[in-house]
Parts: sequence; structure tokens; C-alpha cells
Amino acid sequence: MQHRAMSEQIPTGVRMVQAGNTADGNRLLRFDLTGRDTDAAGCGLPWLGGELEFETWLGEESVTCGETDGVVWRRAGNLLFLAVEQHDDPASDPAEAVQAAYARLLEVARASGCACLLRAWNYLPAINAGDGDAERYRRFCLGRAAALEAAGYGERELCAGTAIGSEEPRLRIYLLSGSSPGINIENPRQVSAYRYPRRYGPRSPSFARATAIAGANDSRLLMISGTASVVGHRTVHVGDVEAQAMEIVRNLDSLLVEAATTLGRPGLREFDEESLMRVYVRREADWPAIEARLQSCWPQVRLAGLRGDICRSDLLVEIEAVTRG
Repeated sequence: MQHRAMSEQIPTGVRMVQAGNTADGNRLLRFDLTGRDTDAAGCGLPWLGGELEFETWLGEESVTCGETDGVVWRRAGNLLFLAVEQHDDPASDPAEAVQAAYARLLEVARASGCACLLRAWNYLPAINAGDGDAERYRRFCLGRAAALEAAGYGERELCAGTAIGSEEPRLRIYLLSGSSPGINIENPRQVSAYRYPRRYGPRSPSFARATAIAGANDSRLLMISGTASVVGHRTVHVGDVEAQAMEIVRNLDSLLVEAATTLGRPGLREFDEESLMRVYVRREADWPAIEARLQSCWPQVRLAGLRGDICRSDLLVEIEAVTRG
């Protein structure tokens, strides 16, 4: 596929591009959503299609890289990208391993002077396995929350996040942090995830609906968490994937309006040709219908379809996005 270049300037000296080839010397992070580039960060999920194959973040300043206590990191100015990838037995309880992995990530971020959380991606196998509070996603949430609390992070210090189930026996945690905090945005149509009632597990999910950071030319970059067919705190349209997709559209539109109002940025009210979306689909056969629905709503947005399990077993699709205004 021929890639169309897209760039965004971020005042910390980083720009995000969609491109197939970039110089390694100024690369802060690179996601290969197709799984073909073993040297890039990946989701461990089958790529179903769409225009978006790569996400690459380039630093205007020289990028340094290294590994500390099993955490691979790359730094450009005031931004730090950290990664932990390790074996994860789908039949095991992930809480302890997740807590230890997050503790290492947070310690490296703190020691680097980039302790402010900006964006997190989490991929783990068998996310819906287990009954009740023994479900692996609930145990993941428990481990993550324990690490964050031990490091002194509260609700205000959380960031945008995604947690998706894969088929590979591997835990992948990627974290973008900085020396300055972003601005978190919550969705008026949804209860904040960190305030979900007890019915969803012993610990609520530790993420904000979106996080905004300053961008070049007085813009704002908005990083939107994985968003599903949830209104208030309840799943809606159980069993109907197209209705769930359209509920996500309503949720994302609501979040954009909230972000535009909160930040005083009218340009954030709508997605445009610079907006990127990862679409996680539980059933591969549903992807063509979901893609058609989303293209009819946002024809200019670049999409990547990925086959992954959503954190609730009754959810069939989830979407994360990044946009600027």
C-alpha cells in the first residue's frame, strides 16, 4: 500500500506521522499495526485492513534509547516512550505480573524526570477468561491499580488508555510519559471508568477517557482511549455489532464536543483527514460492516481494523483515536 504522509507537531519536540519508512535516528516510537515489522511496537493482533498500517512518532531533538530493568525506552526531549513485553500464560492470574511490570515502568519514568502519564496501551491474552472477579481483565485492573497507588498516582494523574485481549501468550504494555502533565477529558455520556460501581470488579479501570497535550502552532493533540458501546456504565446493544458501532460514534462525538469546550478548541469538535483510529473487532467477520459504517460517518479518517477481544465479553467493538485541533 502507498502511504499518505501525515504529520503533527507537538511542542515538546515530537511529531507524529503515518508513514512506511522513517529515519531511526529521530524515531521516538513506531507502531506497526500489521505485525510485519518485528523491530516496531505491535499489538499482537491480526490486522484486518484499512488505510492505517503504521504510526510513527519522530523527535525533533536527538532520540536516546536504552533498557533499564527490563523496560525498553526511547526519549526525545520531554517525552519518554517505555515498553515491557513478556510471556503471559493465558491460564494464569495476571495481577502480580501486571503490578510488577507497571512498577518497573513507573520507576523508569520517575527516574528519567518524565513521571507524568500521557497514554497507555495494554495487550494481554484471554482477557475475558475466568468467572466473576477471577476474570483476567479484572485481575489486570487490580494489578495495574496496585502499582499506580504504590507509586503515588491518583485519579487526576491517570491518562488515556486501551486494554485489549490478544491470542498470543504475551503481555505487552506501552507507556508514553512526559515531564509535564496532559489535560484529561471525561465523556458526559459515560461514568468515568475509575468510578465504575463494584459490579465490574474489585478495582475500577485506571484510565481517563482522553488526554490532551499541547501541540505546535498553538494546537492541541487529543489522544482518545479505547471507547465502546457503554452509556453511563452499562453496555448497550448487546449482540448487535452495528448498533454498538454507532453508539461508539455517539460517544466519540460527545467526547470531541467536551474536549473542544474544555480546551477552548473548536477545531476538536470533528475528526478530519489527520485523525487516526484503531478499531478493535471481536469477530473478524464483522469488520467489513463496521468499516463501512465508520467510513460513512468519518470518510476522511484513516482506520486500522484489528481482531481483538474487548474488555467486557458483551462488547463486540472498541475504537481508540488521535486527533488535533
